[in-house]
Amino acid sequence: MYTSALFGSTWAQFVLVFTTVILAAIVIVQRWSKTRTDNLPPGPWGLPFLGNVLSIGKNPHLTFMEMAKVYGDVFCVKMGSQRVTVLNGAEVIREALVKQARVFEGRPHLALTNMLTDGQGIVTADCCPKWKEQRRFTLQVLRNLGGGKSNLEAKMMEEIGYLLSAMKDKGSNSFNMDHFLEISVSNVICNVCFGRRFAYNEASFQLLVDSIYRFSEIGTTAAAVNFFPFLRHFPTPELKEVFQIDNAMRKFLHGMIHEHKQTYDPELKRDFIDAYLEEIKRREAECPDQQNFFNEKYLFHIINDLIFAGTETMSSTLRWALLYMIVFQDVQAKVQEELDTVCNGSVPSLKHRSKLPYTEATLMEIQRMANITALSYPHKTTESTELCGYNIPAGETIFVNLYSVHVDPKCWKDPEVFRPERFLDADGNVVTSQPGLMPFSAGRRGCPGESLARMELYLFFTSLFHTFKISSSPDNPSPSIDKHYGISLNPSPFNVCVSER
Repeated sequence: MYTSALFGSTWAQFVLVFTTVILAAIVIVQRWSKTRTDNLPPGPWGLPFLGNVLSIGKNPHLTFMEMAKVYGDVFCVKMGSQRVTVLNGAEVIREALVKQARVFEGRPHLALTNMLTDGQGIVTADCCPKWKEQRRFTLQVLRNLGGGKSNLEAKMMEEIGYLLSAMKDKGSNSFNMDHFLEISVSNVICNVCFGRRFAYNEASFQLLVDSIYRFSEIGTTAAAVNFFPFLRHFPTPELKEVFQIDNAMRKFLHGMIHEHKQTYDPELKRDFIDAYLEEIKRREAECPDQQNFFNEKYLFHIINDLIFAGTETMSSTLRWALLYMIVFQDVQAKVQEELDTVCNGSVPSLKHRSKLPYTEATLMEIQRMANITALSYPHKTTESTELCGYNIPAGETIFVNLYSVHVDPKCWKDPEVFRPERFLDADGNVVTSQPGLMPFSAGRRGCPGESLARMELYLFFTSLFHTFKISSSPDNPSPSIDKHYGISLNPSPFNVCVSER
């Protein structure tokens, strides 16, 4: 009996192993054959059901750069059961996003994103006539409201004044700048969207800003639902919190829309909401067949996009600007010397900008080194195409590794070194043509608020360092410049000490 049982067990093991080998061989042959036939990009093998998720790790932008050393700048990974094509390097990404902009302008339908946005907005919505109308309108209104123009400068400088005053109140004490920065830059985009600023201690506004900041910390963890939709039925703490944050955002923004409807005056154009409400009324009268293109639901999602991006990305960039100027005191000193020479005691303004090449180069280097958007929101191909000799099918989800662009050795000598001079020519003028610099992405999905953001970054940075010498706190004299992955790449928390100049 013992011998029979042993034989039966051995035979069962043999059958199991044999079957597994045969199935594995079939999968390998099918995949090899399909890759050869379809000429798809290569990539690492993944586990059944999970794909390559476990091997990607907590810093996917770095993992993808390592994979590119093996498979090339265009390769595939499996996110669960879904194949994703990953793009690395400035040349490849510019080829896709700029030269083939129309082909790569789509957005994939991702589970969590669709639950939060209903497929609307200007960031995550797929390309279609409705999205194109919304984006075109948004760009035009932002231009009319002063994005990149001097008529918005006074409002920005007013907000900067509140920030500088709050910093002066700290005296010689060390403090963390995060909350000050988030409140200040959020007030700038709030002025554009709502026509007003909020007091630093206004509870509803603080909740809005805190919600945005918290979402940036946990959003990538909750986003696992995008590739494993069944997880929505087993909500993690992060996923539950994401929906709580979404509810808080909806309450605040719908309140602002309702307030604007109650006080709407067609003779006044106070802000973005007024402009959008006017467009709704115009289309109802002139284009009844397209009136569903513009409605309050879509308005909510657009201002949600604008407020989130205008708060989170700008505060992250300024956080890095402070850190780099603390760590590289020699650069801070050169910036301040140039500001003193050019501004001659007056407050830095847009009129000084063209005369501040070293300051401008420093801002460009901060954006390159900070590299806050490691992976842009996924793209999708609108039709089949060829990229770097590989066939990319229509409807393919595309990960764009923007981080790889800003450390691409083909574009940058010693990319790990902080050196503003790389953006200056031999005569000390700014080199404006930099194909390897994409802090706002590129192509048809580039940031619609880019001109406003550049203006804002310049005014905040020059005002801060024209007013203060900023240094590290005594308890952390050498703060780390390591990056932490999230919606944006951010540094570890650090305190500053400021002294008036």
